[in-house]
Amino acid sequence: MNVTGISQIKRIMKKINYILIAWGIFLFVSCGSNEVKEDKTQPVDLHTVTLTTEQIKNALIETGTPTLEKIGLTIFANGTIEVPPQNKTVISAQLGGFIKSLNVLDGMNVTKGQTLLTIEHPDLIQLQQDYLEVISNLEYLQAEVDRQKKLSSQEAGTLKSLQLAKAELASALARKSGVKAKLQMAGVNLSKLDAGELQKTVSVVAPFNGVVTKVAVDVGAYANPTDHLLEVIDLKHAHAEAIVFEKDVKHLSIGQQVKLSFATDNETLDASIFLIGKEIGKDRTVKVHCHLNEENSRIAPGSYFKASIFTGEKEAFCVPSEAIVELNGKTVVFYEKKKSKTATTYVPEEIRVISSDEKRSAIELVNQSRTMSDALVFHGAYDIMSAILIQGEE
Repeated sequence: MNVTGISQIKRIMKKINYILIAWGIFLFVSCGSNEVKEDKTQPVDLHTVTLTTEQIKNALIETGTPTLEKIGLTIFANGTIEVPPQNKTVISAQLGGFIKSLNVLDGMNVTKGQTLLTIEHPDLIQLQQDYLEVISNLEYLQAEVDRQKKLSSQEAGTLKSLQLAKAELASALARKSGVKAKLQMAGVNLSKLDAGELQKTVSVVAPFNGVVTKVAVDVGAYANPTDHLLEVIDLKHAHAEAIVFEKDVKHLSIGQQVKLSFATDNETLDASIFLIGKEIGKDRTVKVHCHLNEENSRIAPGSYFKASIFTGEKEAFCVPSEAIVELNGKTVVFYEKKKSKTATTYVPEEIRVISSDEKRSAIELVNQSRTMSDALVFHGAYDIMSAILIQGEE
């Protein structure tokens, strides 16, 4: 038999031993013994379990206290994918109007300058007309200023007439600039307008390459200047915004590596910290911004992720990784609650895992009444958990 076959047999035998131990604990808990008797009048406590000395011996349960050791510290956090404000824009009708056409759908990719929608409004026609009238009047006003200058130089005109002509020209130029700015805001093509072509509709175009989101407009509807018609987002500049507890911020620094994992995908992304927030929220957390090592346009803004932030080797209180189990959705270890010569009662306590390697895990206590000098179960935690679960099924 080859080495792989022997290894598989060993793993199978190990699983069988765990099953036999768990069933042995089940029988002892169910049937009891002369030393430990169950009070049938009291409800079963699903959060503790009492094992006899013989059960503890059979399960090889051992206790110990966490030790301060150096370990590669990893901070775990949650967060969402966000887009910087400068890389997303709200599209609106600058001067208002009726939506003539809509050329995009939510989630569609667009390029800079591409028409998103068209707008029409009688006021746009009037505004273009005003612009053309001002331009046509400028030629006359300029000629009047020149004439008054000539008369003034020949002492045939008055200074007052020259000043009045200059004022009227300046006023017309200011009006031209104002109307031109409004037309540019509305999206009117000034080259066509200067050629005398009035435009019934104007196009609203994409300001940069991106993806269309939050489309909230219908063809034929009237859009006010304050209405948000849709958004364009540049996903290439998306970043990860992790939420880190205040107590962990002291371990963070710019450039630290981060691994992101997503609930909807087995794929992980690599990132690095580029900004650490200075404001502490009401929930005692800080926002940490991370740049993706490689741009990924497939990650949608708002996507939820779990982050592992590698902060380097630190000193922390460590326990064997097998001392930690998942029970009722929480990460726990077991402490001795009550001990006698014949039996011991164990109780789970929630903890936080701040880092792990192949054999050890660095932990933090959630229950502040506990200290790192309190002994907890190092070996046999899975057997205690099995006993609690079997007890709960009775």
